[in-house]
Amino acid sequence: MAEEKSGFKVADRRLFTEEGNLRDEVAKEFTQEKSFDDTLTDSNSQKSATSEPDMPMTFQTLVFSLSTTAMLQLGFLSNPETGKKEKNLPAAKQTIDILQILQEKTQGNLTSEESQLLEASVYDLKMTYLRATNSLKL
Repeated sequence: MAEEKSGFKVADRRLFTEEGNLRDEVAKEFTQEKSFDDTLTDSNSQKSATSEPDMPMTFQTLVFSLSTTAMLQLGFLSNPETGKKEKNLPAAKQTIDILQILQEKTQGNLTSEESQLLEASVYDLKMTYLRATNSLKL
């Protein structure tokens, strides 16, 4: 029997894999963007008249930043300064809670893309937090 086309496409928009690593698409986006520290260093050395960073802060950037911070705190990403994976579960829970508050307070005021990104981020981080806390109990 031939398959019928349904007319809709399912896209996986999760930020992290099941192992807790950033998905390739998200990692590429982060490596293509200039880091905030680089922006500060460049602006201080150039002493240009404009105080605006090269990359404008967007809602997506904010969500990615908080999500990455939570993944660092959960010990799934290495600390860029030390190169070590360090767990700080209370801080991770607080960062996840901040994203959840942001989700509640912006409900109805986001584009569908922004809403989906925030929803996926909160869900992925909650599941990763549960895995991290359950691994401590075993």
